Order: sequence, then structure tokens, then C-alpha cells
Amino acid sequence: MIKMFWNDSELNIGVASSNAIEAPLNSVLDKFYDLSEAENSFLGLKKSDNDIIQFAYLREDIWLVDIPVMAERGSYMKECEYQDCVDIIRNYYTDSWRIPSQFTLRKW
Repeated sequence: MIKMFWNDSELNIGVASSNAIEAPLNSVLDKFYDLSEAENSFLGLKKSDNDIIQFAYLREDIWLVDIPVMAERGSYMKECEYQDCVDIIRNYYTDSWRIPSQFTLRKW
């Protein structure tokens, strides 16, 4: 089961990655929809400690999608519009999940 963690900086609520909760797709999409569009607001999903994807609010309708890959010592990143994030979230819940080809690896 995929687990979810988040921070809503406007409402000052969230769940830490270490306390991530199991969440079906519809709950994740509801949380992403309800998340305040404010600096430091983010939503993260993880299948395991080494399989994580994060969506951080940047500016109106733009989110930074961050996919850390420990083996490559970096994160695949891309700025995405809200609907693109929803599509990525939906895809993350499938067995065919792959890092989208248009993402760029940034070394740590």
C-alpha cells in the first residue's frame, strides 16, 4: 500500500514522512486538491523508503515534482502544472509506474 505524507503551511498541519499513513488513490487526490497553495506546502507518496515522489508548491498552478533515487545520488525533477501532477499521482498507483522521461536528474 502506498503511504502519504504532507505539509499544509497555511493551515500549519501535516504528517511527517516518518509517520506516513496508508492512503488509497482517492484520498491522495482529495488531499492534493485541498492542500493550500502556499510556500512550503507539499505532498509526498512512498511505496517504500527508497521509492518516494514529492510535490512541492512553487507558484500559481506550478509544483516541483521531486523523485529521489538513492542509487543515482540525485533526484529526478521537473516543474509541472497541477493537472500534470494529478496524472503523475494516478500513474504512481499503477504497476506500470516509471519516472517520466522529461524529468531531469539533479545530483545531490
